[in-house]
Amino acid sequence: MEMETIFKHSRENIEWLRDNYDCLKKEYDSKWVIIHDRKVIQSSSSFNDTMNVAKKYDPNSVIVEFMESKPIAMFF
Repeated sequence: MEMETIFKHSRENIEWLRDNYDCLKKEYDSKWVIIHDRKVIQSSSSFNDTMNVAKKYDPNSVIVEFMESKPIAMFF
């Protein structure tokens, strides 16, 4: 896959996740999700199960994210 295409797909998935995060965190609270082509293709509370599915895809074409509805404290 050409680098420009990889960055384009990655950016589209990241933007889709950002734009839909509030809805997704309600539906998939405390679960791992795999995002591919701007949609959730799998969710699980098990990281290992999620990664087993993610391995079936080109790693440049998916995002694996843990959805958390509770605010997370960050300290810098």
